[in-house]
Amino acid sequence: MRLSWLGSEALTWRDFYVIVTQSPRDSAVHRSIVGTGHEWGLQEQLLAAVFDVLAIANWQRGGDENAKKPVQLERPGVSKKVDGQVLAHGKAVSTEQMDALLGW
Repeated sequence: MRLSWLGSEALTWRDFYVIVTQSPRDSAVHRSIVGTGHEWGLQEQLLAAVFDVLAIANWQRGGDENAKKPVQLERPGVSKKVDGQVLAHGKAVSTEQMDALLGW
């Protein structure tokens, strides 16, 4: 498939639309449109939740009162909060700074 075929019988605009919108979430097309935050689907999220619940359950039944509480498994695309502020790419950004970045 070549981009030069776009608009011809070999690759109609409708075919191109279907390819772009229906591409799997691990494809380069999907990552370029949506970003990397959506690389986990429902199954991966549910498996991570099971992992976290089992880690907490084992920690509770471990019998060691000084054991550290398990940390939740990191999930891609989930924002972290530090001191009540949502982190943007690992750095807290104020509203004024975000407005300046967006050109508002």
